[in-house]
Amino acid sequence: VHAIDLGTEPSADQDAVFQAQLDSLEAAGVRVHVETPLGYAPHAITQLAIERNAGVIIMGTRGQGLFHTGFSGSVSSDVVRLSPVPVLLVPAATGASAESGGAACARLLSSVLVPVDLASGAERVCELACGLVHTGAQRVEILHVIEMSFEAVRENREARAREMLDDFAATARASGAAEVVTTIIRGRPDEEVARLAATGRYSLVVLAPGCHDTIDQAFGSVTSSVIRGSLTPVLLAPPLCDTTFYARGNT
Repeated sequence: VHAIDLGTEPSADQDAVFQAQLDSLEAAGVRVHVETPLGYAPHAITQLAIERNAGVIIMGTRGQGLFHTGFSGSVSSDVVRLSPVPVLLVPAATGASAESGGAACARLLSSVLVPVDLASGAERVCELACGLVHTGAQRVEILHVIEMSFEAVRENREARAREMLDDFAATARASGAAEVVTTIIRGRPDEEVARLAATGRYSLVVLAPGCHDTIDQAFGSVTSSVIRGSLTPVLLAPPLCDTTFYARGNT
């Protein structure tokens, strides 16, 4: 999809980048259908996804991290807000090889990290991860980070977390996952998840962002930290944002 803003004339450089991406996909054996809708890019992209019954939207990024200088206010952030389907953010460097489409998908699903917040979004992210198992995910690691406090100890949150992670793991195994690992660590969730995502041990991170009003953490601190500091592709479940603002014509 090459969305064209009516207020900006496409440059020759943009056309060249788009053609290079098209050539790369076709060389990898991917069947390509080109759409060039007019209008605000996030709205045009998500509308096409709905009309074409797409299962996922893939967004390429540039820079040292997925969004080294910030995510909020970007085209991708608004696509995530509007999209009723998962959005896959892929850094440009990840797609630099000329491997086939099948090989690229197998590599992407070779080792999947699934951080879960037991307070919210856990069911959404685990449902999405189990869907990946059906499409070939080989190894799934379900992670929960406990921020230790007096309340956490008093409420025995670690035992509750282990019980819930065991339930999620059982569901993943029932979906056909060859290897499922559960991990509980202590620390700040945003720091620990971002640290693990940046280690290079995982081929994909699956997150269920929430909707927040702050500019620097528009989708929650964990998601914001991961997309700023990691070169690992990130698959985001729909955050179930209120899109009334967009529906009033602001896009």
